[in-house]
Amino acid sequence: MITSYLLTLAGCALLTIVIVYLARKHFVADINVLESRIEQTLPQTQCAQCGYPGCRPYAKAIAAGEAINRCPPGGETVIEALADLLNRPVTPLADDLTPQPVPLLASIREAECIGCTLCIKACPVDAIIGSQNQMHTIIKADCTGCELCLPPCPVDCIDLLPQRSVVAQAQPRPTFSEPCIFCSACVSACPKELEPQHLLLAFDAPEHIAHQQLSACVECTLCDQACPSDLPLTETFKIMKQNEVIRAAEVAAAAATLARFEKRQQRLAVDDADLIIRPKAQDAQALIAGLKTGSKP
Repeated sequence: MITSYLLTLAGCALLTIVIVYLARKHFVADINVLESRIEQTLPQTQCAQCGYPGCRPYAKAIAAGEAINRCPPGGETVIEALADLLNRPVTPLADDLTPQPVPLLASIREAECIGCTLCIKACPVDAIIGSQNQMHTIIKADCTGCELCLPPCPVDCIDLLPQRSVVAQAQPRPTFSEPCIFCSACVSACPKELEPQHLLLAFDAPEHIAHQQLSACVECTLCDQACPSDLPLTETFKIMKQNEVIRAAEVAAAAATLARFEKRQQRLAVDDADLIIRPKAQDAQALIAGLKTGSKP
């Protein structure tokens, strides 16, 4: 009787351990996926204005409950995207942060640069080139306007200027005088056998655009002619295509910035490791002397 009771108790304990292990593993996987989606939503400027040393640490903090309104470069767009992703309320940018209404680029007044390399060491994405006692310059295509190069400069020869090139912005959906009634008249008219009425809904859900095959639309306007609500379907699909191009460019730029940031972090880690294993001065001198004489130190 006692043996049966102990076996049952041991079985329950083992089952509990297995359930806890599987639940913990699943929970960790879900957290990692959430952190990744949050990080992809952030602009990857690596500016640390949020109070964290990069976008990835901030993404982890948000997943753990941190506020979503601490990203000045992302502004309202990122706050709204994070609110939608995490089902949280939209809040204005935190009071202790300065809004950044337009993208900024660092610019070095090269005639005043003394070549101290301090700004190079501060740049999180390696967007500054130069060498000791030589003039430095900004790689404008790589600069994220993070401001981290400004404080170290001993001669204050770095400015943050608005980007001269106009950055393309996603366009809003055209205003409809009548709503879509889902009559499917546009579906019957489409020569590519698409479903324009469902494609229209994807305007506010870009993740569904590929599924609805927006790229297959030939903009023939037959759906416009068939629509009893006179909706500007073709015009809307043209805007959606333009927005997709803009969105793809933003994603590619963010990925490139993140890659430079990670490469820099790897290089710094290697440099730190080299410093740790580098021999002391007297040991190095003894090694050199031994090599010259052919004897082992």
